Amino acid sequence: MFTSKALFSAVAAAIFVGTATAFNGTATLGFYDTANCGCPPWNGPYAVAIPRELAGTEVCCNVGITLTYLDNTVDAVFSGYYDDATGTENIALSAAAFAALAGHPEETSLAPVAWSFDH
Repeated sequence: MFTSKALFSAVAAAIFVGTATAFNGTATLGFYDTANCGCPPWNGPYAVAIPRELAGTEVCCNVGITLTYLDNTVDAVFSGYYDDATGTENIALSAAAFAALAGHPEETSLAPVAWSFDH
């Protein structure tokens, strides 16, 4: 019998088939302990900061990241580095991206959130 987390992991893996790398972590509301890349305002209100060591060769402000939590999927722009998440796959989200993903305004963190770079 599947637990809800095991089932979610299986569904998230199926969603990201064909992508180079998919990550799973906790999404936190707000950009505390992050280093902003200074993306231009036309990148929009959907922003995500990721651990620096997971960025690889991806260019800040120029690549999208797809995020999935339960039945919700959101695209956000890679806009900074989440320094507090070193050694994890955790991410920090802008208020707009977090609200679209969470669907619950009282939440301040979500787990597990699957995410991958758009290619």
